[in-house]
Amino acid sequence: MKIIRYLMNTVLVVVLLALTAIFLLPRAFGYQPYMVVSASMQQSFPVGSLIFVRDAVPEEIEVGDPITFTSGTLTITHRVMEKHDDEKYFVTKGDSNNVGEITPFDSLKGKALDFCIPGLGYFSAWFITAQGRVISAVIILCTAALSVVLGKMEALDDEEDDDESNGAPEINAKEGEMIE
Repeated sequence: MKIIRYLMNTVLVVVLLALTAIFLLPRAFGYQPYMVVSASMQQSFPVGSLIFVRDAVPEEIEVGDPITFTSGTLTITHRVMEKHDDEKYFVTKGDSNNVGEITPFDSLKGKALDFCIPGLGYFSAWFITAQGRVISAVIILCTAALSVVLGKMEALDDEEDDDESNGAPEINAKEGEMIE
């Protein structure tokens, strides 16, 4: 039972640390996580990946940078192919697209790290829903409660082992007499 409890506690701690590292730590450093929902950047960011975007101003952006911007109600991440400072727009294109588009400077949300975590975007999208948070919290609380119960059962087993050993006569090494 000790091994099961140890494994549960280890998994619980690892999961909580991983969730903190992936979802909260980047925010502390100014990065916002986004899920990739289309294949326009498939070579760099596969569908379902989690990417991280930090706020940026157009002056920080260079040709070749992946940027995240808004277009109507959509949030898009594409690569900068051209930058036109005087006219205040980028020409951006998804790595898998054949045609670029004009992206005004004022639609810029930020610069994406050229790094992603494949598949984690699906979990992120589910986790931010009310249902996802409730289910995640219930799983974590149930795992913690089960760990406590197993710990109590372990303590009871240890007490029973102590009681059994107390029933046998012991020799007091100092005085040399039998103790019951």
